[in-house]
Amino acid sequence: MAESHIEESHDEHPTTTIRQYLLIGLILSVITAVELVMSLYEEELGVVLIPGLLIFSAIKFYIVVAMFMHLKFDSIHFTRMFVFGFVLATALLLAVVVLFATDATDAIGGGFVGDPIEHKDDH
Repeated sequence: MAESHIEESHDEHPTTTIRQYLLIGLILSVITAVELVMSLYEEELGVVLIPGLLIFSAIKFYIVVAMFMHLKFDSIHFTRMFVFGFVLATALLLAVVVLFATDATDAIGGGFVGDPIEHKDDH
């Protein structure tokens, strides 16, 4: 008696070709090179530097998650989870940048870590 094998049907993701992987790698390399050059021209770019780097970071994040992790073929719930994590990390980064970019920390004691604390002698 011959048994018949029933193949389970799964939603197949389109396969990514080697050419596509190389193209994605090239795009990520170019974006990284642009980020590096931007950081070298920090003074010239001024306030454009941080938002520009964040935008390029978001683009790279999307490319890696969508293509290498095949997120664009999965449920929308996974996409929402990754977007939430990215937004949370970006908000935390911006909060830290704003905290240290303002003079609000000077009220705590000012100076840098390791600077000697000046004491007034009452003698």
